[in-house]
Amino acid sequence: VGKENNEETIDRLHFAEYLFGPHNDAFRPEKVMFDRTLMDKPLSHYWINTSHNTYLTGDQLKSLSSVEMYAAALQRGCKCLEIDCWDSDSKTNNPMVYHGYTVTSKIPFHEIISCVKAYVDANPETLPIILSLENHCTHPFQKTMAQTLETTLGDALYIPKPGMLLLPSPVEL
Repeated sequence: VGKENNEETIDRLHFAEYLFGPHNDAFRPEKVMFDRTLMDKPLSHYWINTSHNTYLTGDQLKSLSSVEMYAAALQRGCKCLEIDCWDSDSKTNNPMVYHGYTVTSKIPFHEIISCVKAYVDANPETLPIILSLENHCTHPFQKTMAQTLETTLGDALYIPKPGMLLLPSPVEL
């Protein structure tokens, strides 16, 4: 903090300190008390902590992909996971997860779904986990994805009924 040309100034260090200081925080966790009984509106009525390129350990062009990144996102409270699904080169119709048209490494789709299932099993009181499938797969790989979701997640998988107009509430899920 200083004076320049009769105007008050602030240096970069003090400006950064101000920006990240407690008096400049837009969100005050101490002001929020979570009450699960208030979660009775349709799911679309809520702000949901989501992820993007969750699988990447670094940049989106050439970094490694890792299932552990999904586990870390869930542990941080993320409730909507993006999963970029692509056909694999194999003859087994096992979809892979990676950032398409780049040289990022690939993760088998089933490993990510198993990770989500392990989290749900270890945290039975968790709010619903939404899987945002960015689907680039052909029909045979889509069938494998559906089978993987159904067999791995079982009763934890929500499938809407035809004709539903509103999503269920978080407590209903």
